[in-house]
Amino acid sequence: MVGRFILYLAVFTASYAVNAELYVFPTTSGEAVPHTLNTEITLYEEQTLSAIERKNIDLLIKDTYQTLDKSNATSALSEINQRHEGTLPAWLFTAIKQCEAWFNRTEGNISCRNGALYDYWAEYVQGKHDISRREVRRLARVARIAEVNFNDDNSVAFASPIQWDLSEFAASLAVDRIVNYLASLDIHSYHISALGLETHASNQGFSWQGAVAQEAVTQTGRAAGANSKPSTIAYIRPWQRPVLSTSKLASLEKGVLSHSDGWPSAKFQVISVADNAFEAMLLAHYSATKTAQQAMELANASPSLAVKLIDESGRVFTSNTYTGRTSDEKEAEENEHAISVDITLPLFDIADYRGPYVSVWISDERNHLVKSLALRGTSERWLGELRTWWRRVGRKNEGLVDGFAGATKKNTPLHIEWDGLDDFGKSANSSSLILHVEVAREHGGRSYEKIPFTFDSLTTPITVKGVDEIASITLSSMN
Repeated sequence: MVGRFILYLAVFTASYAVNAELYVFPTTSGEAVPHTLNTEITLYEEQTLSAIERKNIDLLIKDTYQTLDKSNATSALSEINQRHEGTLPAWLFTAIKQCEAWFNRTEGNISCRNGALYDYWAEYVQGKHDISRREVRRLARVARIAEVNFNDDNSVAFASPIQWDLSEFAASLAVDRIVNYLASLDIHSYHISALGLETHASNQGFSWQGAVAQEAVTQTGRAAGANSKPSTIAYIRPWQRPVLSTSKLASLEKGVLSHSDGWPSAKFQVISVADNAFEAMLLAHYSATKTAQQAMELANASPSLAVKLIDESGRVFTSNTYTGRTSDEKEAEENEHAISVDITLPLFDIADYRGPYVSVWISDERNHLVKSLALRGTSERWLGELRTWWRRVGRKNEGLVDGFAGATKKNTPLHIEWDGLDDFGKSANSSSLILHVEVAREHGGRSYEKIPFTFDSLTTPITVKGVDEIASITLSSMN
């Protein structure tokens, strides 16, 4: 199916019409891959695909899904799962190695090792047994501790408890293979849509409007030039999707299967951004099952990643990197309300020093919550020791602790960037605001500081020297 249409794209200085060629894959219904949706490719700048090139993309998509099909005894993935070693196609070897890098980076919270876990859930969906939380935890743990070795000849060897499963990421891997194929054809301006993914590239450096997440997401194009990198937005709405489904059955449980404990989680609707589709989907899966703090820390550690989270109450959390990856450069520069908060904590010479519980939030002058900025500590018992925060924020916002809190971190400083939007993504237009910082430590003290400010007052940074559990707080404009 091939059609021509006009697509309007936002440019940094103006808007103009670009002729675009649309291709939908599979090109015929008879070549459809089971359980997949159509992949749409739009080419710009009067570029087209020949019949042979369209056929090659069809075969590439089909090959990706067939290679990852564990139920097919002759597929490359099935063969290494049976033998616990083997040589893989270069793209699959790279994907598994990349997934293992995320496995190590996230301490096992992202994994492509959980084939046995997914099989157990599939048998449950088919009515073969009841689901046991103890058993799914065991399966996740066994896969987590097995050793994997990679070799230069694209071969991999691993302990028998591992069963590789990349079915959740098949669409993203197919998209990345399409991107590489288009590059081999010297095509560098395109848009690809497939199963919750949108990948865009432009050698003109213009922005584009994403339809993902049923909301407008304007993503800035990379620097102009043929070598510019594509960008991908991935979207997951976990509370609307079964944990696992077959062609005939679906689990009653909703959410994304947590790779670390094997149980479904549906903390957030996720919009993630990365330079390639596979990493965008890896980040989306991680962010849907972890707390906002964990997701934002992971994204903030890499300029190429960005994430936006929305919980069931409509609260919005974004990584520091999100605005830079999804806003027009001029728009980002003109955000007069972007501020940064830097908090240092004292180091105590104590043998059994434990990381403190920390809460950082912004309120209006009537102490109504505007924005939750940080929350270190996951035990509700100890979070209650953050007395001011608990009384004014914690106990009044159901689900905030479970979705937002992160682990304590000794006396690691906090650097927080705030885009001036409230907890629900709207402009904080109050003329007077208050920054609150509260720190409480087990077997230690409790400190609380508040700093009144207005956006206009931050022409020069405000620094406050704390006492006891707080060393200093600096509030600065980012303009």
